[in-house]
This record gives sequence, C-alpha cells and structure tokens, in this order.
Amino acid sequence: MVHIIDTLQLQRAKIIAVTVLESTDGLVLFDCGPESTFDNVVVGMKAIGLPVEDVRHVFLSHIHFDHAGAAWRLAEKGATLYVHPRGAPHLINPAKLVESATRIYGDNMGRLWGRLAAVPEAQVRIANNGDVFTAGQFQIRATDTPGHANHHNVYQWDDNVFGGDVAGVTINGGPPIPPFVPPELNIESWQQSLDKLRAMKAARFYLPHYGLVEGGIGAHLDAVQERLHRWSTWFRDQLRAGKTEAELIPLFAKYEADDLQSGGSNPDVVKDYEYADPSFMAVTSSIRYWQKFHPDQIGMTAR
Repeated sequence: MVHIIDTLQLQRAKIIAVTVLESTDGLVLFDCGPESTFDNVVVGMKAIGLPVEDVRHVFLSHIHFDHAGAAWRLAEKGATLYVHPRGAPHLINPAKLVESATRIYGDNMGRLWGRLAAVPEAQVRIANNGDVFTAGQFQIRATDTPGHANHHNVYQWDDNVFGGDVAGVTINGGPPIPPFVPPELNIESWQQSLDKLRAMKAARFYLPHYGLVEGGIGAHLDAVQERLHRWSTWFRDQLRAGKTEAELIPLFAKYEADDLQSGGSNPDVVKDYEYADPSFMAVTSSIRYWQKFHPDQIGMTAR
C-alpha cells in the first residue's frame, strides 16, 4: 500500500509530500521533506499506524532541502539512504550545500528547512542509473534524470514512478509546471529526462509537489514539456531585450501567475505554487542557464 504524507510545510497543506510504501521489509520512503517538518511527518505516519521506527529504506530524488533535509533524522533511526552518486558526498558532508543554500535563503534557512546534519557514510547507498534495489517484495529501479538538478533520480516499482521534481509540480489540481531552480537547470537534459519518463509507461506518478497523478500521464508530461520550452524561451527573449535580474523577478512572477490562472488555478492556489516553487529562483537559474550554455542567443560573447 502507498500513502502520501503531508509535511505541512510552513503550516500549509499540500506543498511538500512524502510518499510511503509498505513492504515486507519495513517502510520505504520516497523523499523525506525538510528537517523543519520531520515531526509533522512522524505524526502523519502515526495517525495511519505507521511508526517512523519501521522506516528501513529512504530513496531520495535529489538533495535539495525540501526533499532530503530530514534524511539525517531517519538515518539516526537506522534507515538506509539511497541517493544519486553526485548527491551522496553532500549527504555525508552537507557543509557546502548549507553554504550555497544560505546565499539564497539567508536568515530564513532555519525557518524553512530546520537543522542540517551529516548522514553516516555507512548508511548511504549510491543509486546509479539502472540500479535495482530490493525492498521486501518490491524491486525499485533508479533512473538518472537530470535537468532540474544534475544529481536527480526517479524511482520505479511495478507501474509506479516516484518522479521527484523533474516530473513537474502540480498543486491542488493546477497545471503541471517545471520547477526552475539554481544552479543546475539544463533544458536539454530535462527534455531527455522527460523522454525517459515517457518510456516507463507508468500508470501512476507520485510527486513531492504534490501527490498522486493517476491517468493522463502523457498529458501531464506534455504540459511540463510545453512550459519547459515556453518559459525558457521567455527568459531568453527578456535577456535579449536587456532585462536585468532585478527587473525579471517581478516580471516572471506575474508571467507565471497569469499562466497558472489561465490553467485554472485560483489566486490561493497560485500562492501555494509560490510556496512550493518560488518564482524568483527561476530567474537566477534561467540567467545562469542562458549565460553558460547559449551565450550567443542572448547577445553575449562565448567565453
């Protein structure tokens, strides 16, 4: 049986989910949320009769704090953590990750993400592309899916896929969007990852932001792909026109909000998208993407 546990991030419902799979070898978690919401996850699991002490396996899509911040808390309780090879060193020693995130979030680090600590190396297992892990009666396959981050995996068991962030964000029935975050946004890699997701022919996606997508998987991925290219092209055109980062932050916030509302989201749901995927991060990541990979397309001289 699969359960979706709401982390109640910032006391808001349906922003960050933890997916729990019951197996004959204890509980399997897919992502674990930030440390700031760990107690909420424990309470949510207990409410349906699932003690956190029974968690044996934690599969991390990537190591951004909203997905993996509580990993060390689960390691303390004996769980094994599975993670992309590029993410593993930062679980074992999170100092650089904390430093990088602090540049973005500043004094809000503790409020948003809680406390960060290292995971013992002995409890970290590398999940390379194509690796298959046994968890009770389930065979769980890892697939390398960069684009949102270069250390991103999705995980498949039977006809279910835990899609991480590369499979998109959809909140309260709103349209699927691609979460652009620094520093590793890569549009071409993301497109290739979407092709991999299509090839899995899944019946169900479980998303950290937020929950179950059942049926219409092809349409969901088409919507992520359409926005992936339209949004990145919008940024290219704005940069060509000479817009600065400071100018782009409010411009893109409005562009995304209008897009979400045209897709059926009311203003309250648009706010929830902003909590799940802050629009200002798309500005920083997109500027970096165009400057690094396609400087000629925005009027820069290649270095």
